[in-house]
Amino acid sequence: MGFKFRKRIKIAPGLHVNLSKSGVSTSIGKSGATVNIGKKGVKATVGIPGSGLSYSQNLSESNSFNESSSQTENGGSLFGKVLAVIVTFFLAVNFFSSPSEPAVSVSTVEAKSLRVRAEATLNSKVINQLVAGDEVVVLKTNSSWALVEGNGIKGWVASEYLSSPKS
Repeated sequence: MGFKFRKRIKIAPGLHVNLSKSGVSTSIGKSGATVNIGKKGVKATVGIPGSGLSYSQNLSESNSFNESSSQTENGGSLFGKVLAVIVTFFLAVNFFSSPSEPAVSVSTVEAKSLRVRAEATLNSKVINQLVAGDEVVVLKTNSSWALVEGNGIKGWVASEYLSSPKS
């Protein structure tokens, strides 16, 4: 049984350098859609994250990345075309990605006393309480629950006991 060496280093969101025994490559893209540039050429992969289903296709016409920078018969370089595809792909991924900062709103506690829980369930441990008039920042909602933060307290509360959000 042999040992495999693989290391993935994150450079920026969507940009990784991959190190292995067989060489170095660069991956651009998010989970589900990536372009990999390595010594064997350029490969695009799309798939369904977590399912094991994916489709890969070589974008370079040769097996060697060094050969792919040679001129093609129509005068343009394959390397330039591949670079344009990669840049377009990276811009498209960033354009269609969700915003990094979630929208937050401010609400007021309307119940006399409101239990703050560790998780969004009635069976969850009560970690603290809020009182009527306390203002909280709603970080996230989950059906009839809201993840709130205020007065040094962070946890889940029943959203029906909060006022309508003030953005």
